[in-house]
Amino acid sequence: MKILCKPIALFVPLLAFLTLGQLHENYMQPIAAIYIILSSIYCLIRPNKLPQGSMIKNCQNAFKVGSVLTLAFVILVWTWPIGGYMSVPLMVPHSQEKADAIVVLASGATRAGEPGYAGYQRVIHGIELLKKSQAKHLYISTGYSEVYGFLEYNWVASLTQLMELPSEQVTIAKSDEIITTATEAAYAKNILNSMGMNKILLTTSNAHIYRSIKTFEKAGFEVLAAPSHDARTVIFGNPYMIQFHAAMHEWVGLAWYWLRGRI
Repeated sequence: MKILCKPIALFVPLLAFLTLGQLHENYMQPIAAIYIILSSIYCLIRPNKLPQGSMIKNCQNAFKVGSVLTLAFVILVWTWPIGGYMSVPLMVPHSQEKADAIVVLASGATRAGEPGYAGYQRVIHGIELLKKSQAKHLYISTGYSEVYGFLEYNWVASLTQLMELPSEQVTIAKSDEIITTATEAAYAKNILNSMGMNKILLTTSNAHIYRSIKTFEKAGFEVLAAPSHDARTVIFGNPYMIQFHAAMHEWVGLAWYWLRGRI
């Protein structure tokens, strides 16, 4: 335990920073709570009251060094597009082929029920592809959240109505089963197969396109990439901190999906 104390204390601040960026995943919350507890202990225990050379003091010093290094790292990712460069290897060129359907992953909603910028870009890009006749049908996948419910479906439905798209050419998926990329692929497979559609143009944003393609291929689709961003807009298109956490989410997600056999 004494050997592990210092390295654990050193890396806890960095782990907390990475965790806080992924809090929409419920299983990460206990890790963030551990960080808060350790931070409180650090603030409450006065170093001059601890015996010199004690394990607690050594861990406390390591935690302090880790905090300084983490702060420097936070400043780096805040001011430099680290996340954008991490995302570039996951980008896939946009296909110019035609498909049976355009599948858009709609990207959530705010608490007010409004689209985020990435979600708006994805849906608009899917509509543009439909109007260019790259496919005869537009399928938009909207997710369910215990916090937001079906707010994503609401704004997507409003936007497609505003664009006056023919109802027979548009399907907006709405189900409490749709909570991950894997469940999106499974649900889309059932709906589109029943319509005789298997070759799809898949639209999503940033580095999410690579994991999405692999997931939908695993579900049995023939997938063509139709990302709403290119490498340039991925690097410089979003606040750098958001980019970094999004890139981390995708790299960790790839590893997790591979371990679970989803890709």
